[in-house]
Amino acid sequence: MNALFLKGTRLMSVLFLVLTVLTGCTKSDDTVATPQTITDRILEDSQFSILRAAVTYAEVGDLLKGGNLTLFAPNDAAFQAAGYGSPTSIVTLSKEQVRTLLLYHVLEGPVPASAIPGGLNPVTTADKGIAYINKASDGRVFVNNAQVIQADIQVANGYIHSIDRVLTPSVGNLLTAIQTNPNLTLLTAAVNRVAASNPTLLATLSNDASTNLVTIFAPNDAAFRSAGYTDLAAINAVNLQTLTNLLLYHVMSGVIFSNQFQTGTFNTLLSGNRLTILSTANLLTIKGNKNTTTATVKQGNIPATNGVIHIIDQVLLP
Repeated sequence: MNALFLKGTRLMSVLFLVLTVLTGCTKSDDTVATPQTITDRILEDSQFSILRAAVTYAEVGDLLKGGNLTLFAPNDAAFQAAGYGSPTSIVTLSKEQVRTLLLYHVLEGPVPASAIPGGLNPVTTADKGIAYINKASDGRVFVNNAQVIQADIQVANGYIHSIDRVLTPSVGNLLTAIQTNPNLTLLTAAVNRVAASNPTLLATLSNDASTNLVTIFAPNDAAFRSAGYTDLAAINAVNLQTLTNLLLYHVMSGVIFSNQFQTGTFNTLLSGNRLTILSTANLLTIKGNKNTTTATVKQGNIPATNGVIHIIDQVLLP
């Protein structure tokens, strides 16, 4: 009986050891097989150290793990070009600002590069803003003024596309973007004065749908003052038709970001009048018919639901 007991004990020990090994293997296999999410990839990819800090600071990691999403992910060089030189610099913004910034880079749904139609495609972002994806004829993909430099990083819950610029979130339609910018108060006054006599221009600027898209070269307050429009009284004193023509001369049909311009002349909404644009790798300048010097873009690529704004340092003269 003792022999049988010992034999049985040995058998139970062997079975227990086998089960332990099998259980351990199963857990290890499960760990290895766990699908990698967008958040997981950001946390481990060395090109996204500043983005990783932003995701952690804004507490959007769980959001980027769920659902089917596409992230246009600025790499470290993109953040550095935007003035965020290190992971710690992201805290100069509030958590809510960083959250809005990050969600503007997210689309709801998995979008591989191959699924993007050619040409310009307005899309709604996760923060309910509007971004513009442009697929060039050579297959390159741009979102606003950023280029996709590494496409189709596939993860369990969608795709990551690495981009070379940090995107500026949209802030409503063009009229709202102008009215809420503290450097465009004189342009706002000019638009308000012209609106009653030119409802078409007002409708173009205030349209909330991604239709009838336009590009605006918006002179800042310093530019208006240099051109003799020193204050609200000066805006109200100028001939109404002259002011209307002036505004129309600063607007072009279609959405054109700074990296899409080529050197040449471009039609404006002021019939028969064109702008001359010089585009180089690092500079975009614009010249009106009667300007003696060129205007420089001081802040470009401000997206809106119905177009894009480039703030310039001169009033363009037709």
